Amino acid sequence: MATGPTPATADPRPGTARPGFLGAGLRALPGAGGLRVERVVPGSPAERAGLVAGDVIVLSQGVAPGSVEGFTTSVRAAGAGSDYALVLRRGARRVPVRARLEAPPEDAAPGSLRVGQAPPGLGSSAVAMGADPVDLSQLRGRVVILDFWASWCGPCRQMMPVLNRMADRYRAQGLTVLGLTDESVDVARTVGMRMNIRYTLASNATAMRSYAVQSLPTMVVLDRGGNVREVTVGTEAPGALSQTIERLLAEPSP
Repeated sequence: MATGPTPATADPRPGTARPGFLGAGLRALPGAGGLRVERVVPGSPAERAGLVAGDVIVLSQGVAPGSVEGFTTSVRAAGAGSDYALVLRRGARRVPVRARLEAPPEDAAPGSLRVGQAPPGLGSSAVAMGADPVDLSQLRGRVVILDFWASWCGPCRQMMPVLNRMADRYRAQGLTVLGLTDESVDVARTVGMRMNIRYTLASNATAMRSYAVQSLPTMVVLDRGGNVREVTVGTEAPGALSQTIERLLAEPSP
């Protein structure tokens, strides 16, 4: 599923074998206005159920959906294979739908990425804040975290302070963190200033498509040789991420 407008693979819950996944990026409206659908993942349960951008979820399983994070937890708890009942506000109408949830694609790297190989280039990126280069060829010799995020993605915002600390702690040892969004430079800069981001944020309209990113946040970790070493979808425990980064920083430069 997707939420906060993060496709619903955020906030994984250990111990659940097959959590539910909807595949809709959501943004909470003020008050009790519901959750607005900002993005629908192609081929997802949300798309098959007929959700479209602009719909507002006013009921989920018969109750108000609450926050994006709470809704994500509810979808995941319902489990893959469950029918999940929604009531949408679409214009002046209320539309009831049922989505057959699937397991989140957390264990699979996006289709165009291969662990051990170089990722696609980032093409034309506009830096919103920060001083690091966005051209991956200029970052050879450094370990790189590519964090794909969006302003409407609650779990993305949860990861930003973690990435701030990672950037501060390991920058001198050779880590670069790049936050990539397909939203505008102005939106990226506004979020970055509000979150006190200390790593580089850039706007790139095509990177998510070329990296086949379906859910947010997605993090792609590159080694010093510029090759993909890990892909994670959803939030990741800070300790696990630190262990990965420390292991890659200990490897010699090519």
